[in-house]
Order: sequence, then structure tokens, then C-alpha cells
Amino acid sequence: MLTFKLIGMDKREIPLEKVITISFDCDLKVPADSLTITCPYDSAVRKNADCLRAYDEDRLVFTGQIDSIVTVKRERGVILKLSARSPAGKLLDNEAEPVTYFNPTASLIEKRHLRPFGIELSEKDYVPYYDMLKIDKGMSHWRVLQRFCRYRYNSEPRISGDGKAYLKGNPAKGTVTFSDTCEGIRYSSLKENMRRHSLLSEIRLKFQQANTYSSVMKNTNPEAKSVARVRYVNAAADRTTLKTADKMFENSNRDSYALELRCKGCLIGILGNTASVYDSSLGTVNGLVVRKVSYSADSRGESSVILLEKENFDVADELHN
Repeated sequence: MLTFKLIGMDKREIPLEKVITISFDCDLKVPADSLTITCPYDSAVRKNADCLRAYDEDRLVFTGQIDSIVTVKRERGVILKLSARSPAGKLLDNEAEPVTYFNPTASLIEKRHLRPFGIELSEKDYVPYYDMLKIDKGMSHWRVLQRFCRYRYNSEPRISGDGKAYLKGNPAKGTVTFSDTCEGIRYSSLKENMRRHSLLSEIRLKFQQANTYSSVMKNTNPEAKSVARVRYVNAAADRTTLKTADKMFENSNRDSYALELRCKGCLIGILGNTASVYDSSLGTVNGLVVRKVSYSADSRGESSVILLEKENFDVADELHN
């Protein structure tokens, strides 16, 4: 089970000895991890608690400023409910200064948009993005980071729960195996969702502003064969290329399949792992990735709900004029 420390307004660390319930969510598609715990009422905690840290044995897995402190009084006593988000939450909450960067580097992005919020790069990169990066009025620091990573690395950034920034996407990890028998990580329940409504059948494109959308890319994912769901992409627009359409197909294919498992124990460390499932009813399902982990604990024990999606579909998109 996770252990916790509170950081007070005076920066002192206080071990949290008694925790009643725990709820921890981490998701590759959500910038900030979230943690909510309840504990017996303590006036000092209510007045002075500032940050919350969580440890898996001795490993720091979460740190974040407390967003809310709720006091609940019932017949059985008084409890405190503490909710916090990981450092990426500050990137979402704060607006960046409007400015235009020319040939920005990852080090510049770290200095201006990450380090002020206690976030550091997981690895240094001094090669510039050889172009202009415009920060518009109203953009959050997270949006700045996201835009830089898309332009520079063609990736979605990931901020880990302990405050490390991975600009090239979630760091590569291992492979996990789930099973309803005795091999791999056991699960007590399974729910498969084949979401055909998420599939795109084709994308129509135009490559010059004066032209029509006469070019067509078809999704060759076999699951989309009988689906009719069309989108339009103006490839003549600024920063819009065939990669935009490729990404749209990729996202639709990935969102079209989900497998949810309920397992015992704390499994937050497997987020981003590739995965396989061996089920006595479904058979073998390969090519999955752990998209989300929701961990909870109370007096009845610990459990993790794992959301798995397809990592890729190994299909090609065909262009027709």
C-alpha cells in the first residue's frame, strides 16, 4: 500500500500515519495525475497542509500541491478529504506570457515553462526547433509544451507523477501479461468495448486553397470496412500535412477498442506498458497498451482498474485522387 507525507506551509515533512481511503488516477491522455485521500480530522493538517507526496515503498510516485481540503463531520466522527494533482496541474492552471520564440530549444522551454513549477526534463536536448513558435494570448504553459513537442518531436509530452517531463512521449517500459487463470497478473473481471462509432472510414483532403477536397485517404483497418464516418482536412492550411490525417486515423483506430480489467493490489507503475491478455473466453489479445490506471484502497483492501487500448493496428492509409 502507498505511504504518504504532508508538506506544511513551513516546508516541514509530516508522515501521514493514518489513511482511511485512497483514490489515485493516472491516464496517458490526461496531463495531471490525481490523488485523493481521507484521514482522521487533524486541525494542524487542516490549517497548514500544502503539498501531498505518495511513495510506493521508497519510490516517490506522486507529488502535488493540495487543491482542496474538505472537512466532513458524521455520526462516526470527523474526517479530512485531501485532493491534489501532480505538477502538470500547475501547467494547466497558469497562463503563459504571449511571446514568439525563434528556433527554441527544449532547454528554453524547460527554463520558461517547466522549472518555475518544479518540473525538470527527463533528458537534455540542445538541438533547436528550427522555426517560429508563437505563444498566443490565453495559452496555458501545458499548451506551450504540447505545441513545442508536436512541432519538434511529433509527440505528446508526458509529465510523470514525480515531476519529470518526457518530451518524446511516455517513456518506454516493459510488457505485462494479464490472465484469468494462473499466468501473469490475475484479474477478477473483464469488460471489452468495441467502439465502432469512433472509427473514421475516410478523410478527404485538398492541397491547394483554390481546389476542392478531391483527394481521399481510406482507413484500411478491417474494422472500419462497413463504417461511414468522413472528415475533411485542408492540407493547404498552415502546419497541416498528411501527418494530420494519419494522426486522425491513428486516434480513431486506437479509440475504437478498450479492455477494462479489475485486479488486486496497486498497479500504478505499469502505466504506459505494452500488454497482452489471455482470457478463457476471448482468447489471446495482443498489441495493447496500458492507457489508464485507477487505484483505490480502503478497509476492504486494494484494487486497480486497468484500461487497455490498442497500441497500433498495423494498417496503411491509402491516398486516392
